[in-house]
Amino acid sequence: MRSQTDKVLKNLNLKPKSILATIYGDMLVPYGGTVWLGSLVKAAKCFGINEALARTSTLRLSYDGWLHPTKVGKYSYYSMTPEHTKRILNYYPKIYSVPHKNGGYSWYLLLTAATELDKDDYARLRQELMWLGAGQLAPQVFVMTSQLAEIESILGAQNLLNRIQVMEATPVLPSDPELLRVLASKAWNIDALAGSYKQFLNCFRPVWQVLERGKTDIDPETAFILRTLLITEYRRLVIRDPALPNELLPQPWSGHSAFALCKSIYQKVLEPSELFLHEVIQTADGALPDTPDEVYQRFGGLSK
Repeated sequence: MRSQTDKVLKNLNLKPKSILATIYGDMLVPYGGTVWLGSLVKAAKCFGINEALARTSTLRLSYDGWLHPTKVGKYSYYSMTPEHTKRILNYYPKIYSVPHKNGGYSWYLLLTAATELDKDDYARLRQELMWLGAGQLAPQVFVMTSQLAEIESILGAQNLLNRIQVMEATPVLPSDPELLRVLASKAWNIDALAGSYKQFLNCFRPVWQVLERGKTDIDPETAFILRTLLITEYRRLVIRDPALPNELLPQPWSGHSAFALCKSIYQKVLEPSELFLHEVIQTADGALPDTPDEVYQRFGGLSK
């Protein structure tokens, strides 16, 4: 199993900051998100990241506003900032929920031409909208199927509620949804997303095949590495996924297969990876408590 894990790690070639961000987002936030720097150094070593690079990457996450350092005696602890904790929790439903399969959605058009934003502010807004699942039909026209409350939250955070026109749209003509499928494909580049999901499947299916026929339990460190790699890569895809209903997607949709595979592997590595966390991670209050029940509610429900 370890050789297969090392192969995935080599192929993905992830940056240290991405690895640390996943460790915080997927594993540490449910425990409160405050960790001794020495624990992060030990965790990072599993990925071939030396101590100096681990410390530098943690500092960079701090400079970027992700983490906040605190000194307790001679020890340094890093907590995820309230802003990024809130962002992570907002993304949890998108990452860990069962994908949308049926209709029952609304179209929203966001018209940004009247905002007169400068280049940097527009780029920031565009990135936030894309993270929320927006598509783009023209430079100043975004299309979304998100809940209106999510759109209001993004615009409110950037003080743009009164500067961007949001319109709810209803398809009238033609009655055949083929044209909508074409528009969706262009607005969200569905073909590229489908290709990325297929790459994910090609990368992790061999992992699942080894796990499924494994005659021995996976060791905690290998499980921890696999869980980190799996969620780092899966998160990157589902954040871009607008979760459109089936009638607007090519069939079979590779995103559904990716979800099923991710859930299966996550279930296999969850318990041993939690053992690793409890062995390695130290907080300002000592060792981690028992795994929170909310972790077992991911992906539609996981068994203990």
